[in-house]
Amino acid sequence: MKKKILGCFLSVVALSLCGCINPHLSSMGASQMIVAHQPRMAVNGDSSSMTLSVDAFGGAKMDGRNVKDGFTAGGTAALNYRLLGASSPLYVEAAFGGKGGQLSLDCTEASKCNDGYMAWLATKDGKKKYSFWSLQERLAIGADFNAGPIILGLGAGVQLFEGGGKFDDVRDYLGKNYADNDDDGYGVKLYSTTRLGARLGQYGVIALDADVTWLKTVNIGFMLNYFHPSGFHGGVFAVEKVGYGVNFGKTFNF
Repeated sequence: MKKKILGCFLSVVALSLCGCINPHLSSMGASQMIVAHQPRMAVNGDSSSMTLSVDAFGGAKMDGRNVKDGFTAGGTAALNYRLLGASSPLYVEAAFGGKGGQLSLDCTEASKCNDGYMAWLATKDGKKKYSFWSLQERLAIGADFNAGPIILGLGAGVQLFEGGGKFDDVRDYLGKNYADNDDDGYGVKLYSTTRLGARLGQYGVIALDADVTWLKTVNIGFMLNYFHPSGFHGGVFAVEKVGYGVNFGKTFNF
């Protein structure tokens, strides 16, 4: 029995030393959506119970699990409906978006990149940037509560995605020998968000969102947005596998 235990222990040590564990790769559509969720502009119900927000965004300096040096550009449209009227904190959100860009592959998982994967990264193909595209949809329910001028919010739902491009072709190739793919270029992720904001009176609303999505692995992102009473809004974000960037858009009331 002692010999068996010792043998198992030595096997684990050998695996960790030689880097024989496959790294993980996932679709770019599995990253967070860039959606500027607008809290209620007026607590007393003067604002509309239904809004449509459209955004364009761009991100650079991308990093994430085994990817690096990428950039992203795209757009989203989000329809928000206030349950029980405009003054209700409860909302339902349906969002749709698309994005594309380029990225390079990397090894960011310590001791989990096998020798074959590392050798491929050192080749000409391993140093290239690869294009990608993805479509994303989100269905969520949440609430924005008011504590004086402070806004506290939360939400949860699902995010669907599908995509492709040269990056997914490389993932398929690496998945046959050197890596484990977390998805097939499409799938469903769980989504949650927490929100902290402030009302600026006649000058609008500012809100910081922290989004988390997970499907085998967790992705985290932050968005800081300012919403003007005219409907225009803009902000900055730092999102895994999207990068650091800016977004700008307009909210329409119905």
